[in-house]
Amino acid sequence: MAARTFTNSLDRLLATLDVQLHAFATLEIGLGSRLKFDPMNVIVVHYVLDGHGRLEVDGAPPAKIAQGSIAVIPAGRRQALLAGEETLREVRAVENCSMQIDGLLQFDAANGRAGDLRVICATLTASYSGSFGLFDSLAGPMLEDVADVPLMRTAFETLAAERSMPDIGTQALTAAVMKQCLMLLIRRHLQRGSASSPFFASLADTRLTRAVALILEKPGARLTLTELAAAAGMPRAAFIKAFVKAFGQTPTDFVQKTRLHRAAQLLAFTQLPVKVIAASTGFLSRSHFSHAFRRAYHSDPTAYRKHHNRNDIALPASSGRSWLDKMKNSEPE
Repeated sequence: MAARTFTNSLDRLLATLDVQLHAFATLEIGLGSRLKFDPMNVIVVHYVLDGHGRLEVDGAPPAKIAQGSIAVIPAGRRQALLAGEETLREVRAVENCSMQIDGLLQFDAANGRAGDLRVICATLTASYSGSFGLFDSLAGPMLEDVADVPLMRTAFETLAAERSMPDIGTQALTAAVMKQCLMLLIRRHLQRGSASSPFFASLADTRLTRAVALILEKPGARLTLTELAAAAGMPRAAFIKAFVKAFGQTPTDFVQKTRLHRAAQLLAFTQLPVKVIAASTGFLSRSHFSHAFRRAYHSDPTAYRKHHNRNDIALPASSGRSWLDKMKNSEPE
């Protein structure tokens, strides 16, 4: 019964998951080459297309990888991928990166040839309505073998193909496909382990997830702390304390972030008047909404909408270039 309750709560949360794909790359690593990456401030996902080798991440023991392995690396970690069993040469990613086509990078650690270890790599953020990240509680790399899930390989090949020939809708399509990959990964992780996995530690308390799901499903509702505590079946003070411990923010801050994220989506993808968006997301006045939005997004709602409308069919190339520039400007180890 408890496992079913957890699954139902998780399903409700995953339905609200927003995935933003920042950059996408192919990695070609020759036998004996160790490709090193400096820390990045976003989640990194590696999927092994072919070959075998080793994944090394700061703070975690080395792990074997092979065709069909998928790994999620927490933000801020140095990492390296080795083709084969023995390191014969070190290759720094920042010095061996090129833009193949807008939005698609290539890291070459195989001297221009097809690598013995071939990996697709993506950087992304995955959050619940902008309130907290799916992988915020991930203390170390999350590694699974999904070689027996053909849909996963098909999804990553689709991502590579779409990014190599971007067109209108590429950004939305690749985000949707990456979300599918994350769903498959989470399913495998739970099948192999259990709902008590440390990865889901912040979501394990079904009392809290009931309250969280209520907020995410009705961001414009004027829910009080007392009502949220009642939804969780907890005393008000105990609910606030448990919420802060689990999610690193107060329920009030969580509600505010959720409302503003929803408002940003409406500004970007609809032509609803700002006053209507403010009211529909729970703000008492346009001025109150504008002030809160400016603090969160460093932009007036109207200016935010105009900027997004100029770029709403822009391809994700700029993300790839910014990642490349960031790597080239990073300090050596």
